[in-house]
This record gives sequence, structure tokens and C-alpha cells, in this order.
Amino acid sequence: MGTLIAVMFAAAIAGSLILGTENEMSAAFSQSALDTAELAVTLAASMAFWSGMMRLAKKCGLVDTVCRAVRPLLRRLMPDISPGGEAQGLVSMNAAANLLGLGNAAAPIGIAAMRALCREEASRRTLAAFLLLNTASVQLIPMTLITLRTKAGSASPADIVLPVICCSALALAAGLISVFLLYGGEGCSCHCLQRPQSVR
Repeated sequence: MGTLIAVMFAAAIAGSLILGTENEMSAAFSQSALDTAELAVTLAASMAFWSGMMRLAKKCGLVDTVCRAVRPLLRRLMPDISPGGEAQGLVSMNAAANLLGLGNAAAPIGIAAMRALCREEASRRTLAAFLLLNTASVQLIPMTLITLRTKAGSASPADIVLPVICCSALALAAGLISVFLLYGGEGCSCHCLQRPQSVR
């Protein structure tokens, strides 16, 4: 990817020199750098705000409420994880964060949940189902997209909420069907995914 970007960059400079548009290219570079910095600050501020909201929601009991609501579904999708164990708690918190649209806060929880599932020797179907829930979860409030649309000057940045819910629900349903078709049984434990040790 780095090589491709370098080639494109060199081609743009060469084309600008040939066409005599050096001033326009310089102006575009400066404007792009400014837009990138503004977007980075906007996303960083949004991430910090919603990560704080996740902590507040957890202290207020909202996350626990959502976790209790999704646990029956998670038990059906992942029957081999220990009830009330570390993995189930982290998976529930990850699902709750994704439902609330706090994808940035859900990422570190998801990594910890995957490690806990591997420690419990969860089946490959369980790992696939969790990965699907983490990446294609239904989002009730897609805050990152709303932030990007606001930054882009959208008059109604929240108009995408209903389409996003519908699309993410369909994607999740299709993914779950695929998981059950590929891993209909319990499958083997996650040790099958680990690299075999070399024979000395």
C-alpha cells in the first residue's frame, strides 16, 4: 500500500509539472492537510466524548441493563461459554457498547472478550459468532457516521439512523445464517486456530 501511495503521489507531481498546475496542486495539498487535521480533531473529540459516555452509562446501570437484555440471545448463539463467567460478561458489554453506537469504546472490550473466549476454549462457531456481533452489530445510534456527516456540512446528519438500523439488522441476519451454515455443530475449540508448535 505504501508503494502504491508513493507511485500515485509521484504521478500527481509529474502530471502537475507537465500541465503547469503547480500552484493549484500546492493549494490542494494545503487545503487537504487542513481538512485532515480538522477531521482528526473532530473524530478524536467524538471518541473521547462517547468513551466518557460509556463510562457514565456503566456507572448509571444502563450498560448492565442492556447486558441483561442481550444475555439470553448470547446464550443461544454461544452455548459453550460459561454462564456468569468473564467471557460472557465481556461479550455482553461489547454487545451493549455496539448497540449504543459506541464502537470506539467497544473495540478494547472486544479484544479482551476474544482472549477470554480462547481461555475458555470456546468453539470456532462461538468465535465466529462473536466476531460477527462485534463487526456487524445493530447500532441504535451510529454516532461516528453522524459526526462525519456533521463535519461534512449535512443539514440533517441524523437522517441515516433508520436506514443504518435496517441495513445493519439485515447484515447481522445474513451473517448469522452464514455462521450456522458453516459451523452448524459446536465445532472444535479455538486451539485449532492456533499455530502448531514446531517439532524439535
